[in-house]
Amino acid sequence: MSWAVPWTAHLGLRGPDAPLFRHSARSADPFDQIDFIADLGLAGVQDNYAALRPADEQERVAAHAARRGLRLASFVHDPLGWDQPRWSAPDEDGRAALLAELDRSLATARRIGGHTLICVAGLDPARPRAAQLAAMAENLRRAGDRAGAAGVRLCVEMTSARWLPSMLVDRFDDAVAVVRAAGHPAVRLMFDVGHIALDGIDPLSALAAAEGLIGAVQVADVPADGSAGRIDIGAGRIDWPALIRAIRVTGYDGLFEIEHEALGEGLAGEQALIERLRTVDRAAG
Repeated sequence: MSWAVPWTAHLGLRGPDAPLFRHSARSADPFDQIDFIADLGLAGVQDNYAALRPADEQERVAAHAARRGLRLASFVHDPLGWDQPRWSAPDEDGRAALLAELDRSLATARRIGGHTLICVAGLDPARPRAAQLAAMAENLRRAGDRAGAAGVRLCVEMTSARWLPSMLVDRFDDAVAVVRAAGHPAVRLMFDVGHIALDGIDPLSALAAAEGLIGAVQVADVPADGSAGRIDIGAGRIDWPALIRAIRVTGYDGLFEIEHEALGEGLAGEQALIERLRTVDRAAG
């Protein structure tokens, strides 16, 4: 079927062996997942752990996605150290290590045709948070030239402490401030609706604060009862049609990356996810 919104599905969030449609597709194998996603008519695929795949497999997965008409969504920068305080390195040795890791991510991006890196950072409890945020902004600014020359965006993602504790950028205002302080066109904001809403922030209000900064959009609903969770779009309390229309008004014309796992168990849970997505898509169209 055709979709009004360019949704993407992932090949694994918590790990590369747990794709979104592991029960619906023939197998959890990335090639079978890509076939199912393409047959479903979605616009793209997110390979969060692309950088962990051998180079030849990166190329084969990306080539298969391209053959099936799927666009490549974002992937995680530094997937083995994403929760460490590397982006906030205050010294030259730390910055050199950061740039070396960035080069590895950019090599992955080149092989797969990717254009968006997810950038998060762990909190160093021994240093003031404000100093770490300032260092992260400076390091992103320095990295921006290298990323921009490769046609890649560095997207700063705010992660709610209710979902991921001990992270540096755990407030939406801080994510916006870091991107603004970096002041580089290759440094953008990852507008993750689920994390924003988990913090009790109205995504529509957040959208206004992020005007002109959004590089990519990730989507997950949150439970209506206020509990911490990232659940099927349309199963929670977010007004998706209104939010999607508002995001489009900003001029954003990129992908909407589904960043959650099925609320229900097994095949039935995945089919329920698809039906909820269809309902939201029709209302947003």
